[in-house]
Amino acid sequence: MIKSTDFLIIGAGPTGICAANILSKTGKKVTIIGKVLGGSYCHSGGAISKSLFRLSEMFEKYRLINSSFIENEVEDFKLDFKKIKRNIDSQISKTKKVFIESLEEANVEYIEGHATFIDRDKVAIIGQDDEIIYKFKKCLLATGSVPLKTSFNAGKKYSDISLFASMDNIPESVAVIGGGVLGLEVASFFSRFGSKITIIEKNDRILGDIDAYIVKKYEDIVKKRGFNIFTGHNITKVERVGQKYIVLSDEGQIESEEVVICIGRCPNIADLSLDKAGVNVLDNGLVEYEKNLMTSNKNIYIAGDISSIVMNSSWAYYSASIATKNMIGDTIEYNEDTLPLYVSSCPDIAKVGLSEDEAKKLDYDYGVIKYICGDIYGFPITGSSQTVIKAVYDKKEKIFLGIQAMGSGAYDLVSIFAMIIKLKIKVDEIPEFVYTNPEFNEFFNEVREKIS
Repeated sequence: MIKSTDFLIIGAGPTGICAANILSKTGKKVTIIGKVLGGSYCHSGGAISKSLFRLSEMFEKYRLINSSFIENEVEDFKLDFKKIKRNIDSQISKTKKVFIESLEEANVEYIEGHATFIDRDKVAIIGQDDEIIYKFKKCLLATGSVPLKTSFNAGKKYSDISLFASMDNIPESVAVIGGGVLGLEVASFFSRFGSKITIIEKNDRILGDIDAYIVKKYEDIVKKRGFNIFTGHNITKVERVGQKYIVLSDEGQIESEEVVICIGRCPNIADLSLDKAGVNVLDNGLVEYEKNLMTSNKNIYIAGDISSIVMNSSWAYYSASIATKNMIGDTIEYNEDTLPLYVSSCPDIAKVGLSEDEAKKLDYDYGVIKYICGDIYGFPITGSSQTVIKAVYDKKEKIFLGIQAMGSGAYDLVSIFAMIIKLKIKVDEIPEFVYTNPEFNEFFNEVREKIS
């Protein structure tokens, strides 16, 4: 059976759903295909991680309030792990319901199945019943990403955050292999639940995309929380011994009750047969595409994690907007300079624009401003008693090139700076404003004094 559609979207996660809603406004036929509604976001990735982080934050707040303000403390309170799982399942069900309702309201056709290209403008969809061939005019690849494969998963069915589904309780100790964004997020929520954390990173420092100054401040804080951080460890084997896991590396061995592998993710394109669609895949396994997110097949675009630019929700929705507008006929390119990177850790970390090292490599005549302030809320529910900011600016033009922040308000500050950098607002032209976080006013006042 051969059917046709104007816009075909492969991938039914947040990126694909967002793209479908945008394209539906054209009045043309939109079809979205997914192995499962919600994609990896709902079943093995972001939704689980975000829910765990939120619940762990609530638990830590309760613990701190109980010990600090309650006259008759509740003793020996424990986590109800089954309730945690039920809460997360409920949140995921609600998210999927929202997805379904949005597709129905937009009159978008949803097909559950696996899509593979058979020609430059055709895919075969293998569903539960039979195989359908769809011919399209424009196609968007939004298949997301999958964990990088390792040779040391110790025979575990689940080795990344999806292992949560198979857990029966919060482990006493967790070894997180990988000191990147996901690794630190996983370490943070397990720590808040009471697990003793060990982070193992193969490179010479964790968070390679974050400025060393910010990373050092972060390490100082989490080590006080009991984190062990080992860098320069090349993992050779992970094996199960009794009720423990042993992580073996060139530097020795580390023992823990549970192991979570967070070494990174790669585009989920293995089963798409992109060669038959005329879509070039580079030697490093990444899809070749232009700044407008168009592939080597001018009728096929990409968005979300598959691009490997930034793997977060902000990029998912932004890239879906860029790609779909170009599919409709606009000419828009994404701006990598104002793409935020954020780490939902404890404390939070965020950045946008150039780091000092990047500014140096690009031969900017740059200056650096470092700013540290105390937690204005005066209660350690954010995991840090201070906010640390490092900004890089162009001395000649007096415009900001980038900023990185850690602590309370990091996300908000980086969002503000993304606009400042995008609009190239000069330092002395940044308007006076009453910010919800008063420390921002102090920061901008200090910036003006140092740069002017």
